[in-house]
Amino acid sequence: MLLPVTDQGCFFVVTFGFGVVGFMRGWRREIVSLVFVLLAVFLIHPDSAKTFGQTIVRLPAVIGYLATGTPQPAPDPPIKGPLVPWESLALFFIAVVVGYVVGNKVFARPAAHHERFIGIIPALISGAFILAYVDTFLSQQGGQPRVTVAVGTPDPANYLPILFVVAIIALVIALIAARAKKTPAKK
Repeated sequence: MLLPVTDQGCFFVVTFGFGVVGFMRGWRREIVSLVFVLLAVFLIHPDSAKTFGQTIVRLPAVIGYLATGTPQPAPDPPIKGPLVPWESLALFFIAVVVGYVVGNKVFARPAAHHERFIGIIPALISGAFILAYVDTFLSQQGGQPRVTVAVGTPDPANYLPILFVVAIIALVIALIAARAKKTPAKK
């Protein structure tokens, strides 16, 4: 069964959703969420997690070399990451949800409209990273896709100019809203 939307339509609906959430939450909350999303992508992403694991495994050899001045044999890095694919996806989304909850607990709701408009920018960045992670997760693993969907997965990098234009428009609107609030009303 084919879905009645295209891959671009799905991408823009999801991106619009992230923009709306960013507008509602404000820039301070979205920055906290963005930090959690970036940490989750870096630490849980299959490619970067393997690199991160290899770096951690080699740290004792590097410290031994710095301490003694003689090269230390580095242990072989682990072949496979500790998490199976569905566990890594669940852990990724738990980290994202924790980021949103922490952002809500740390900062109050934004009072000014310009704070809301600036919130669109980190929300779009978070959304692009989340979509990239999901795209990597759904991509083929060993010749077999993990999930078969009748819609092609879009590459967020193809839409970077559009996201950049939306971010610039949000920034201009926020600056206009901030400027309008600072000007005193004439009597």
